[in-house]
Amino acid sequence: MKRVLGSTTALLAITFSSKLIGFVRELILLESLGIGAQLDVFVVLYGLVNLLAGALGICIVTSLTPMAGEYRTRSQTIGLLREGVRVGVVAGLIALSGSVLYAAAIGAFSGAPDTWPIVFIVPLVVPFAIVAEYQVAVFLSRDQRVPVIAGNLILSLPLVAALLLFDLSITAYAAGLAATFLLRAAIFTALLLRSAKPDAGPPRRAKTMLFSKRVLPTLAGGSAMLAVAAIAVTAQMAARELADGQATIVAYGLKVPQFIITSIWFVLGTGFFADIAVRGTAGAKRRIAIYCAINLVLALILAAGVLGAASAGALFPILASWGGQSEIVLVIAASAPFLPLIVLTPLAEMTQRLLATDGCHRLVLGIAGAILIGGLCAQVLALFWRSLPLIAWSPTLGGALGAGVCAALLLRHPVGGPHSAPGAPGTQRILSHASS
Repeated sequence: MKRVLGSTTALLAITFSSKLIGFVRELILLESLGIGAQLDVFVVLYGLVNLLAGALGICIVTSLTPMAGEYRTRSQTIGLLREGVRVGVVAGLIALSGSVLYAAAIGAFSGAPDTWPIVFIVPLVVPFAIVAEYQVAVFLSRDQRVPVIAGNLILSLPLVAALLLFDLSITAYAAGLAATFLLRAAIFTALLLRSAKPDAGPPRRAKTMLFSKRVLPTLAGGSAMLAVAAIAVTAQMAARELADGQATIVAYGLKVPQFIITSIWFVLGTGFFADIAVRGTAGAKRRIAIYCAINLVLALILAAGVLGAASAGALFPILASWGGQSEIVLVIAASAPFLPLIVLTPLAEMTQRLLATDGCHRLVLGIAGAILIGGLCAQVLALFWRSLPLIAWSPTLGGALGAGVCAALLLRHPVGGPHSAPGAPGTQRILSHASS
């Protein structure tokens, strides 16, 4: 028990530190550039390409990890990475097309010509991100989590240093971001080839099945996170239509709950998914309730911190005067509407994994559909009424509708069925995606 607790604590510390550096990188960028039209375009485009890379990443990591044990030799590893490059290039071209179409629709080429370079630079992260997902699957199949977690340090540390040392433009930052994605893929490649076994006899390649019948179950298992991410991106796009700088405020307000979900909840969620894979779904509802209570405590602590920061400004005018000059303080205040996502998103994720383990993939996709319907309807009304607060609340409203559907399904769905035993079909895919 002490060994498990110690490893969990170490994983939490490493994950939290890695995500914290990435969070600091984003805050330094905000302080360096300030809130404005250029950063608006960047955050929306980066959100769009990340959405594409995230959707493919779920499919790749979840489907490939159970099969990656076949890729042990050097030639097999190289063959797998070549496939990753091919898929990455196709995804990159799709991201580039979407980026150009969006830029043309908002008039970035004519109304703000100084932002057009980022339209072509930002999609460059997609091919390297896809290759990294292939590499992550192999790392996880070999039970090597440290490189996966440390990958965020590779993305963040060089950019943090560059932002502190130089006065970077948004174009230079975008180019640096693409370069760090390339650096991570290169380092991962070197590590994988170094640990690969030498070929015994003629080189052999293992055939993959990433885009066959696995696609629906795979995407279903991660569709809650994808739905929330999609609502977040459309919220930024809608906010940009109402005023300059608002897309940045929405994007950075979301970073506070995202930081908690991708660090603390990452470790807690890994434990929950491991329990399902090892012990089956029996008792899963009780564990979901426990984890929701933990996440609620985290959300309340953060809400108290946001309220405390606002109160300090009201009680001490000097602090208010200083804080009014900092975009970071504005971002902290803007995070308030998104804090419920710390509870709502994990609830949707856990319910989806429970249902996916029992083979109920249509119900799983229904949860994601509820999130999309709730968020998009709120955004349509917000644009009609030109209401920035409603746009800010749209991800939470979508998450709340999804959580309501989850609660109804949990009350009605029996656990302990024929697919609930440890090692049942789907559990390994679920566990592998949780680890990513």
